[in-house]
Amino acid sequence: MPVTGERTINADHAALIRRIFAEFSDGVSPKAIARRLNAEHIPGPRGKPWRDTAIRGHRTRGTGLLNNELYIGRLIWNRLRYIKDPESGRRVSRLNPREQWIITEVPEMRVVNDALWARVKRRQGEIDATPRVQAIKETRFWEKKRTTHLLTGLLRCGCCGGGFAAVGKDYLACSAARKLGTCTQRRSFKRNELEAAVLNLLRERLMRPDAVAAFVTSVSREMNAGRAEEGAIRARLEAERRQVTRRLDGLYDAIADGLRTAGLKTKLEDLEARLGMIDTKLAAPAPSPVRLHPRLSEIYRRKVEELSATLTDPEIRPMALETIRGLIQSVTIHETDSGVRIDLEGAITALVGLAQPGADAVINAGSVKVVAGVGFEPTTFRL
Repeated sequence: MPVTGERTINADHAALIRRIFAEFSDGVSPKAIARRLNAEHIPGPRGKPWRDTAIRGHRTRGTGLLNNELYIGRLIWNRLRYIKDPESGRRVSRLNPREQWIITEVPEMRVVNDALWARVKRRQGEIDATPRVQAIKETRFWEKKRTTHLLTGLLRCGCCGGGFAAVGKDYLACSAARKLGTCTQRRSFKRNELEAAVLNLLRERLMRPDAVAAFVTSVSREMNAGRAEEGAIRARLEAERRQVTRRLDGLYDAIADGLRTAGLKTKLEDLEARLGMIDTKLAAPAPSPVRLHPRLSEIYRRKVEELSATLTDPEIRPMALETIRGLIQSVTIHETDSGVRIDLEGAITALVGLAQPGADAVINAGSVKVVAGVGFEPTTFRL
């Protein structure tokens, strides 16, 4: 898509922009337009699939294709400023006062005539005036902090790899299937049933004895490989120390025999400095061995059970929620011929850290992962 700063707009892009404006003014919704464009395999902004938000945007902020005044030959600078939200740490936009906007006429960028622009603005006004939209605005939902659920941001579609989004109040579904029409996995799932299935996976499958045994073997192999490399480095340092010591002894003997030169003094200082550096490295204690509790899976299962119980307590829930979410890398939902499969990928460092505090200090967080899967039916879970 054309961007601010270009002197002309490609003819094909201009035709596409006019088509979108015309379809919207004729009553087609941004979501339906996005679906049509994706079905026709027309690339969206930055080459990605079209989303209705890219078309609809925000009227006041001037975002979205339908609100871009560049298409009527008007370039606006300094409409928005960006600040860092102190709570979330995210970069957020704020609208500047209109008198601070810098408006420049760029007639060579115009691709939409005034009549079509006016039709679009008239339809946007009609939509804003509907009782449904007015009721939504009265709630001022944008001022309310969104609720973080157990699986917020963690769900993945097994068909397209995209994320899941809320569908109504209590259901979740593939965002690409519902909003873009680019995925065939359209089934929705009750949030509480998915959360119950994931908690069961965390408690019963992710740290089962055979999984823990495999993990211990993997960690031991990795740590032994690291120990072997550390041993080889130490052996090289010890060999170099013997060599430096012999050379120093020779220099000391030469000095004792009366040899005095500027070069000899410099060499002696360099060798003594190197010897000190080697001794410092050799004096460092070897890493402590990894010791995992023999009842690791049992301890972990009990702690997950305790955390799950606290999710109903409004005072403790936020802390317990974040702890459980920290155990999960991703949850992938697959539709299969025999039903639905849930694959949960856990961060083994966090898993072991929950059952054995301190273990994560000696285990590489990205080195080992564990995956558990479970079959899923509308009301039951096959374990």
